[in-house]
Amino acid sequence: MKRALVSASYLSLIALQTIWHALLPSPHGAESWLLAVVATIPLLLPLKGVLTGSLRSMTWAGYLVMLYLVVGAMEAWANPPQRITALTQVFLVAVFVGSVLAFSRPVRRS
Repeated sequence: MKRALVSASYLSLIALQTIWHALLPSPHGAESWLLAVVATIPLLLPLKGVLTGSLRSMTWAGYLVMLYLVVGAMEAWANPPQRITALTQVFLVAVFVGSVLAFSRPVRRS
């Protein structure tokens, strides 16, 4: 269950980057495929390890998504037309980090 939540939130974050930057028009002009590629490629680097449940890959992905947390918080604060999408990004990062923390805790058996 925890591993599925880790994978789902990470894949959703990748999908959100593509949709947000490539398909949704920005308030200042047309969509940008170049920005979508630049925003998505770093998330693809630890993807295999995240999907297989490698704790090391999930840890590195957790460090990486902190950048997306900062960008989402700044966009939500400074760009009202993009607020819902930016807060969605912040939410997905929080779910990913929380589920990685839950996944990494050992299960106590009594």
